[in-house]
Amino acid sequence: MKEAAEHYGLEARRDMVCCPFHNDRTPSMKLNEDYFYCFGCGAHGDVIDFVARLFHLPPAEAAKKLAEDFGVAEQKPSVLVRLKRGKTQVEAERHSLRVLRDYFGILQDWKEHCAPQSPEDPIDPRYVEACHMLDRIGNMLDILACGTPKERAEVVADMQKDNRLMRMEARNRQIREDEHGTK
Repeated sequence: MKEAAEHYGLEARRDMVCCPFHNDRTPSMKLNEDYFYCFGCGAHGDVIDFVARLFHLPPAEAAKKLAEDFGVAEQKPSVLVRLKRGKTQVEAERHSLRVLRDYFGILQDWKEHCAPQSPEDPIDPRYVEACHMLDRIGNMLDILACGTPKERAEVVADMQKDNRLMRMEARNRQIREDEHGTK
């Protein structure tokens, strides 16, 4: 990812670049080994997505451009197969990131708005959950945004155990619906 970004004119400092997809003055795009993520505008994807977006190309044309620009012979379909296989992992990481980020926002809201106002106030279970889970979810988000491929894969695998990710997503949705129904 970093090699492609630098090849197309972006200057990387510590795997961070100014995002070419919005007016970025300070580096906000993280270049991981096999995908990118912009903390400013939310742009993300693998190297093919990056080239497709940068040059306004369909994904197949972006893959061909990468192959030509980096001297990858067409006789190596394994590169495209590997990219496709990597894409499913990236999609799983994106989904986990989205669900965890939503839950993290809920927890932050609960910690701020459900905290007891005095020592005599009863303790809201949402406040307890927020205090208990914020650091853990924050660490998982950090790993998904900046971790190694192995670390990211471990987080995704952990989230997929026992349908944990699906249950969290459904709970997030229910919490949001309940919030909007009471306002």
